[in-house]
Amino acid sequence: MALSEILDDTLESWRSERPELDFGGMALFLKMSAVVRTIIDDFKGDIEELGITVSEFDVLATLRRSGSRAVLTPGHIAHVAMVKPSGLAHRLAQLESAGLISRSPDPDDGRGALIRITPAGRRVADRAVEILAARKNHAFADLTDRQRESLEQLLDKVIDSLESVRQTTTSA
Repeated sequence: MALSEILDDTLESWRSERPELDFGGMALFLKMSAVVRTIIDDFKGDIEELGITVSEFDVLATLRRSGSRAVLTPGHIAHVAMVKPSGLAHRLAQLESAGLISRSPDPDDGRGALIRITPAGRRVADRAVEILAARKNHAFADLTDRQRESLEQLLDKVIDSLESVRQTTTSA
């Protein structure tokens, strides 16, 4: 059974069991999740040969796109990579052990560290982002440029709405 059929069957089952509920948002969520999960699962397999995980790629990508001379704090990396600082320590240790990043003491914060991508890390990040770009382009190949732009704009609206709700609930 195709993934789209499984999702449609899931939604139809819920609609049948709970007809009083509106499952429109759930339908979109399930389908967006399926797209993201499929792309990430495929990407995981693609980058295994590079010796990194998707989580480690997030760190390398953050450093790589910051420029060749970028020196970032773990806090900044966590914020930009959208991970909790506590979840970053293991990733940094793995990447440092593999020679893909280097850490040095932060002269402005005796307890802190500064993180740099190494030349080897740069090569791995570049190859991984090439793989990811190709994978994502393939995933949306059946959409026209106009459809891609529309989808991107719609997703931006959803993200803005979610951020607005989050800010409202955290400030309340």
